[in-house]
Amino acid sequence: MRCPVSTALFGFALYAASMSHATAAAGAAFFEQDAFMACDNTGTCRIAAFGPLAPLMLGMLIERAAGPQTAVTARIAMAEGAEDAPRSATVGGPQGALRLRAKGKDLGEIGRMESPGEDLALPDRYVSALIEALAAGDRVELVDGTGHAWPLSEHGAGPLLLKMDEVQGRLHTPGALVRNGAQPESTVPSAVPAPSLKAPPLLVETREDDGLLAERADLRQLLQPVADAKDACIQASSRRLRVERVDASHVLAVLSCATERYIVPAGTWLVRDRPPFSPTLVSGAALFPLPPHAVFVEEGVATGTDTCGRTRHWAWDGARLVMSAEFVGADCVGPSHRHWQLPTYLGRMD
Repeated sequence: MRCPVSTALFGFALYAASMSHATAAAGAAFFEQDAFMACDNTGTCRIAAFGPLAPLMLGMLIERAAGPQTAVTARIAMAEGAEDAPRSATVGGPQGALRLRAKGKDLGEIGRMESPGEDLALPDRYVSALIEALAAGDRVELVDGTGHAWPLSEHGAGPLLLKMDEVQGRLHTPGALVRNGAQPESTVPSAVPAPSLKAPPLLVETREDDGLLAERADLRQLLQPVADAKDACIQASSRRLRVERVDASHVLAVLSCATERYIVPAGTWLVRDRPPFSPTLVSGAALFPLPPHAVFVEEGVATGTDTCGRTRHWAWDGARLVMSAEFVGADCVGPSHRHWQLPTYLGRMD
């Protein structure tokens, strides 16, 4: 799974039918048939579009930063189908020089994929023709040196290009991708700077006695399961506590409850490693360390309050855990559409 964000931004690395959306911390995500879009808190929007479900299918990532007269970029990749893709004979990846075909017209050579899973930047000279074809719902294909063609789905990307214009305030301007006009480019809102965050220190190694904290009854009594997990946590015997070291005096207490079929996240708290524990709830989901720095990843699961199960990164600033990145959750997309993680929130580390 790939994360299409600048390395200067701290983030490590959506339904079909009618368009629906889910709001994020300061961004939003939109879903339309075989494509989805996420706009982050800086105003940058990204669309991930895919070909029809198959063991191997074409994927395309379209990105545009906020602000007047910003350029559109596109990348292509071959995405592997998952359990929702039909079973058929395995098809090898693209061979030789690759060409892009739109609306039945050969646009020219775009390069080669030297290794499986490689993303390939689309030359700028082809982007306008690509956008025009997608907006019109016309066929777009990647053709390799043997003549084999991988199509992009004709359903989804066009409406999302219009939605991108709308979200970025470009409608009826010369730079709009779909519905352009004579409204001055100066009316397009500028990009918003990513919030500045303190860089996290290196992760502290686990201590031999950290495991004993998880067995302490006085700590367990302070940690009440979040609402979404209460049914699974009715019996105290079903509760499991995991401890992760944060710094010299703080740990994360990660509570889960086991049922006959599932292990249900019941909450993660920041606590002191000795009484008084002073627990502070961080998330209703489980967090896991992301070495080498004191960063923890929350791989969300779909719940009644978060139907997308968004993925979040939390960074330790010496006093508290601060959300440093958020990505559209995997439960909002089909398993075969997870080649890219699209951010809805990004922080910049000082």
